[in-house]
Amino acid sequence: MGWFTRDEPEGVVFDSVIADGVIWPAYTDDNGVLWIDVEEDVEVVVDGAIVDGVIYDAWVDDNGRILIDLEN
Repeated sequence: MGWFTRDEPEGVVFDSVIADGVIWPAYTDDNGVLWIDVEEDVEVVVDGAIVDGVIYDAWVDDNGRILIDLEN
């Protein structure tokens, strides 16, 4: 019998992010860094993400990676 641990967090495909009530198109690169997909330069504080049409709490860590709380 063996023990299995998940070293990598589960990958989630999100549709958009929410910052201060505004929905922004976004994606992550191969390193998991979040990019807002708009022409102009913007600086936002992410507080949510839309996954399959459902809004979840989310935030960006110090490395620019998005973290989505799928539990709430």
